[in-house]
Amino acid sequence: MNKQAFMQELENRLRHLTDEDKLDALEYYSEYIDDLNLPPEGDVCVHLGTPKEVARQIIAQTTERKIEEQQEKKTTKGFGSIIWLAILGIFASPIVLPLAIVAVVIFISFIITIGSIVFAFGVAGAACAAAGALVAIIGIVTPGFAQKFIAIGSGLFTCGLGIMFLLFTSVLAKLMVKMVSGIIKKMAARHARKKMNQ
Repeated sequence: MNKQAFMQELENRLRHLTDEDKLDALEYYSEYIDDLNLPPEGDVCVHLGTPKEVARQIIAQTTERKIEEQQEKKTTKGFGSIIWLAILGIFASPIVLPLAIVAVVIFISFIITIGSIVFAFGVAGAACAAAGALVAIIGIVTPGFAQKFIAIGSGLFTCGLGIMFLLFTSVLAKLMVKMVSGIIKKMAARHARKKMNQ
């Protein structure tokens, strides 16, 4: 990567810093690269590392400097900018991988939770349908005309309710599979685009 490409990417990665901090860093690295006396198409990354690594280092150093300045002043002014820089430093550091793992675990937990709810609806529907059918069958042998109608009617109603629960569960399960597969496809497409852009 030549100087121009390196500096452009570095500037882009430092876009969240204040203008003053960003300009200081860019001027320093521009002069540093000039002092290396590389040929026009010389690879800057061989000497400095990738723009991502350099940006991570700049953000960490800027954060440390701001904290030291605040400790010397002993004021709370500017504390928000320190927090912002710390957040930038976290996301520019290798800790992003554990955060990504946590995001995946949360996603899997969400799927398991939704799956459990769908399964519970299915079990409730099946139990309701079975109980309703049993009550309707028992109603046939129940003594008394009115009691028979009440038992058979309530049994058929409960059985119908159970069947409706099962149909609802089937629709819910299809929606869940569709949603999860859609999310996975989007994540895979985004990952592929990132790889192509690197």
